[in-house]
Amino acid sequence: MYLFKNITILSLEQATVLPYLTYRLAMDGCRVIRLEHPVYGDPNRLVGDPFLEGEQRMNSYFMAINAGKEALTLNLAEPRGQEILARLIRELNVDVFATNQLPRNYLKLGIDYETMRGYKQDIIWLGITGFGPDSNEVAYDPILQARGGLMELTGEPDSSPQVVGIPLPDMGTSEHAYGLLMKS
Repeated sequence: MYLFKNITILSLEQATVLPYLTYRLAMDGCRVIRLEHPVYGDPNRLVGDPFLEGEQRMNSYFMAINAGKEALTLNLAEPRGQEILARLIRELNVDVFATNQLPRNYLKLGIDYETMRGYKQDIIWLGITGFGPDSNEVAYDPILQARGGLMELTGEPDSSPQVVGIPLPDMGTSEHAYGLLMKS
């Protein structure tokens, strides 16, 4: 029996940090609908080996952290895309909207908290960024490992710093965000 089977999450996500969080929520029974740009999509679609023969952009790394989710492409840079987003939130009775876009894109894409709250008063809004809610600096896991000193702990003696074998900062951030959502 799934504890969260009546929870719907709409997530504008890419890379690892937010897809890993929403994967966990999908495994807990939440209905997770991921949104991607219709042209660019998630760069992680190209990481790892092809998952299904003949399927483009469905590689193993992407598939592993996106199992159990529904997916839509939506161009939120266009007014029509933002209209569809508003309809989705209202008609699907979305409980949580999550994004790992940079804060400078929130208003432009119509995904800021005030806009979302206008669509649904009690929506939970979650924005994950690498360097805090006021930073527009891009942060992928290896950048965070390097800046935080984690790369100094791995590799061979007297050699260059090395990336840790798993995306530890991304996964750790996902775990923290999971805990915060459970409190909401």
